[in-house]
Amino acid sequence: MVQSHDNVIYNILLFLKETNEPAGAGSVQRFLEKKGFSMAEATVGRVLRDMDYEGYTEKVSNQGRTISANGERRLRELEEMRWHDKWTEGFLDVFENTDKNYLLELLEARLPVETTVARLAALNATPAEIEELRGVVKEQERLAKSGSPVSALDNEFHRTLAAASHNQILEAIVELLRKKEEYGRVFEKIRRDAGHIYNSEHRRIFEAVEARDPELAELTMKRHIANLIDSVSK
Repeated sequence: MVQSHDNVIYNILLFLKETNEPAGAGSVQRFLEKKGFSMAEATVGRVLRDMDYEGYTEKVSNQGRTISANGERRLRELEEMRWHDKWTEGFLDVFENTDKNYLLELLEARLPVETTVARLAALNATPAEIEELRGVVKEQERLAKSGSPVSALDNEFHRTLAAASHNQILEAIVELLRKKEEYGRVFEKIRRDAGHIYNSEHRRIFEAVEARDPELAELTMKRHIANLIDSVSK
């Protein structure tokens, strides 16, 4: 989420842009008050001076401040952040339920994304990323054999794999699809109830990536998600 300080900056920049004329601390403070911010005029003045220093605003003699070109760029950045947060919240609201149908829809969404991630990771992973994957797999196996929960490491494995794909869009999508940690715990319980003591499929995916075999990596990931779908369906 956009933090409160950024929210103040966003509203000030928006006000200056929409006003399209120099504005003083008093008029900015009154605008912020209407937006629900409780700030003294002196505090607003300090924020404006900080914004001058950052290059977001420009003083016009004693008439007040206007938004600068740098301020307009910052305003666009903050607008994008607000849009992204709102979109993410809306997306996650769809998956608030752990009902069977919701879980199946989530897995169906993951299937094409994560199979592509596995293929690209086999092609693009660096030696350091392969070693990181190896460490995650070993730790997950160790915990699973001792009966400890492994859902956190399940997420870590898939996020590490996404980073190793070196595709920022896919990495962001994987992060979004795995944002609800609760689902990892639900899937782990389903797999355990189905008789899977630990997820050996991660090791097969890792070995395919280590072998630089994109077709095998894609196939093993497809089987991994398909097995999850099958477990949830039953």
